[in-house]
Amino acid sequence: METLSLLFGPLLAGDRLLGVISIQSNRQHAYGDRERFIFKALCAYAAIALDNAAAYALTESAQQETHAALMELRQMQRDLIEREKLAALGSLVAGVAHELNTPIGNSLMVASTLHEGSEEFLTLVSQGQLRKSQLEQFCRNTQDASGLLMRNLEKAAALVNGFKQLAVDQTSERRRVFNLRQTCEEVSLTLAHLLQRAGHELVVDVAEDVALDSYPGPLGQVLSNLVINAGLHGFAGRQGGHMRLSARVLEAQQVLLCFEDDGHGIAAEHLDKIFEPFFTTRLGQGGSGLGLHISYNIVRNLLGGSITVSSTLGQGTQFEIVLPLVAPGLGEALS
Repeated sequence: METLSLLFGPLLAGDRLLGVISIQSNRQHAYGDRERFIFKALCAYAAIALDNAAAYALTESAQQETHAALMELRQMQRDLIEREKLAALGSLVAGVAHELNTPIGNSLMVASTLHEGSEEFLTLVSQGQLRKSQLEQFCRNTQDASGLLMRNLEKAAALVNGFKQLAVDQTSERRRVFNLRQTCEEVSLTLAHLLQRAGHELVVDVAEDVALDSYPGPLGQVLSNLVINAGLHGFAGRQGGHMRLSARVLEAQQVLLCFEDDGHGIAAEHLDKIFEPFFTTRLGQGGSGLGLHISYNIVRNLLGGSITVSSTLGQGTQFEIVLPLVAPGLGEALS
């Protein structure tokens, strides 16, 4: 087509040039003031439309990227939480080995002594040299040895049953009615080898008649995390630390669990951050920054309670956990 009239108009979004619109005609002087005014308005509207479309496409892309990043972060968090659970289970296994060593070692020693005594007794019998006093002594020794053997094996059996229950609880979220003191003592027993090795002491002061209808495994994980956190941070670089775990029943069918230590304490600027994921003052030194975050989520979202912290630098730290004696249903807790 032969072009005798031609207009060009820039598509401007602020100071940015997005493009150009041109209109053409085969007539001379085809565009007067009215047409030029309409053309300028068309260019302005087109520029706004193009800019909005680009912004929307960018926003949609950013949303997709953000969603993908969030999904990846959640998966990474799930993986890290599973690793924390496996680490807790590893600590449990170490506790089993350490605590069973004494009763089983004693049992082996008693059994060995009893075996040697039996061989000597049979030798005397076969040689016809057994006297009444030797028979009586053998019977007394056998009775004492069997009693000691029974006590050690019963202790080992009780430890195995306790650890078995604790292992089942810590690797599941099974709800049941349980004794709070027993659960606290099982946690203390599990971590005893770690505390003894570092020269720390944990005192459990919980009444024997407090029962909860809740989740003992996740609660045990919370308490374990508090003890391990105190050892890692509160007593860093020192031995002889003291910890105390106490509980008392409140009104409105609640129980207050208090865990306190006489460690280094927490700086004021860190108190508001310690429950945040991946926050740690010992990055690369054994701290993952997930222990207290996991504990916070368990207390709030599963056990239906609350957890708070108070501390003065140089004077130790105190965690207070308020839990209902009867945990809410899972949907209620999450809401």
